Amino acid sequence: MESRSRPPEQGSKQSNFLRPINPLCTNREKLLLLPRVPSNLRTYDSSRRDRGSPNLIDQIMDYWFYNEALKIVFPLLDGKDLAPCLLVCHQWRDIASDDYIWKFICTQKWPSIARKPPSGTTYHRLFATFSKPPLQPPLPLPCLSFNDLVFYIDLWSDETLIFSNAISASVLLVGLKMIPEGISDVLRSHLESTDCKMLLQVEPKITIPQGVTVTSSVLVARTDTDKMACIMHKSMFDYIDLTTSRAMSYDYLNFSPGHPFVSDIRAWVSLLILTKGRIGMDMDMFGLEIDFCDAANSENEILWLLDMLDWK
Repeated sequence: MESRSRPPEQGSKQSNFLRPINPLCTNREKLLLLPRVPSNLRTYDSSRRDRGSPNLIDQIMDYWFYNEALKIVFPLLDGKDLAPCLLVCHQWRDIASDDYIWKFICTQKWPSIARKPPSGTTYHRLFATFSKPPLQPPLPLPCLSFNDLVFYIDLWSDETLIFSNAISASVLLVGLKMIPEGISDVLRSHLESTDCKMLLQVEPKITIPQGVTVTSSVLVARTDTDKMACIMHKSMFDYIDLTTSRAMSYDYLNFSPGHPFVSDIRAWVSLLILTKGRIGMDMDMFGLEIDFCDAANSENEILWLLDMLDWK
């Protein structure tokens, strides 16, 4: 009768990983000698094990060595290459999701993490959260509405009042009734665009003599809270750009003390003028525009910006 090796005794100090597998062992005994064989491979048909099919052991050994190879290769990848490995198959996902691998990647990207590992999270989640610049989420709906806003606009030429009007913000959003002839192509393209603009048509046109000082004051009121805020205070139109048919003034917005880190955002008022082809002539103003292009361009952004003003 052929001698057959006995299965390992319990409590043996010899490592299963280093112990050679005797070819005379039964399939069941060989399974006991394999290090941590996945449980899903121990459910083969029992008739195959009873017949001592060599294909079973070959498949198990191939599977184990394949896993060990992946455990060696995956730590050599960087995060952007390892992340797609999670999508290849269940086997790759199980190995690539091992937090030990992601710990190695995170300590390569942020070496200081190795000094004091963060608690309450995994290295995989840490890499997924902070490895890329955060996407800017869309603004939620503002509490303020253009229907609740009224703008008070006053223009002076030296000390003479040349324009004064109180207009709802919803009317400013409608824009100009008609775009006149005699304006630059740059301004025409701007007025015909679908961007958010706050425009007011001035009828009849106002002629501003050359050499005078034109200033503007703008207040805004909220009809929902009966409070007001200052947009501009005696701001001078000290810049005229004939290429865009505009005379512009600006002032810095005053924000509520509840927003202490918001500053240096300007409000602009532009006088829309008819250009006559040369500098040094009187200007005919046919409209004006209010914008906050330093920080806000869409309707939601403008409403959130105005909501942060120092309302009194």
